[in-house]
Amino acid sequence: MKIRTFILLSLFLTFSIGANENSIFWELESPEGKQIFIFGSIHVDDNRVVDFSDSVYDAMQKSNLFVSETNNVNNLKALEGLGSEYNKYLSDEDFQKISELSDFHSIETDFAIKLKPWLLGFIFSSPRAMNPFSQDNLLKVAASNYGLASKGLETVDEHYSVLDSLSPEDQFQILKNVLNLSEADKEKNYELMIKAYLTFNLNKILNVDEEITRSIVPEKAWSSVKNELIHKRNKLFFKRILILAKKNVLFVAVGASHLAGDDGLLQQFFQAGFKKKSLIPFKIKLDDE
Repeated sequence: MKIRTFILLSLFLTFSIGANENSIFWELESPEGKQIFIFGSIHVDDNRVVDFSDSVYDAMQKSNLFVSETNNVNNLKALEGLGSEYNKYLSDEDFQKISELSDFHSIETDFAIKLKPWLLGFIFSSPRAMNPFSQDNLLKVAASNYGLASKGLETVDEHYSVLDSLSPEDQFQILKNVLNLSEADKEKNYELMIKAYLTFNLNKILNVDEEITRSIVPEKAWSSVKNELIHKRNKLFFKRILILAKKNVLFVAVGASHLAGDDGLLQQFFQAGFKKKSLIPFKIKLDDE
């Protein structure tokens, strides 16, 4: 065994034995002995975050319900909004960028300009083409393969309501802010988020997530958006998880930012008397190279 392999193995053992608050994957146990597995997810298809450990699959085998943030979108009409306003707020140059980015993300331009402008903005903010192989989707597919039923913590309307409530001006400003990002800017944000995520430090993940989102959302709307997107939803998620956990063993996958902070899910479970144990989310590759 070469030195590199030995060092990596030592790090692996240290992490396994002395796992601390730096984790995105947890086993929770209620005072009554009920189990909940909760995985802090990220909506990317990067190979660095999809090589799940055996602990993930073991948890799925012990569960009977997979819980995500929202129900499936079964009607594409739910994605549409303010389509008639695009000509009012966007320039010819903006439309040219939309056409180019729609092609990159394999979206018909005519459909793209029917979408909620803020939603189109967040789609375009990724330097990776949109596809169905994001980490959270892969978790859902794996859970289905283990026979787990699926349930969202929010309806589609609830999920979109926060940013739908912004004024048309603010919604289009989100889109315009993204259109003004260079590909280098997007790549920088992407790598910043991935690297923060792979530290497993939940507060760092939350801070980076907020920093990136704040750079896109109009400043005057940021305080309200932050409160609605994170803090209010944390409380809502906690209440609904407890209801579902009464009759089920849950595997919960929600954005990792929802686990962090004083009102994050982990703290709410701790205050409710749950025991928590960190689990290993990804395989660690050891080699002799």
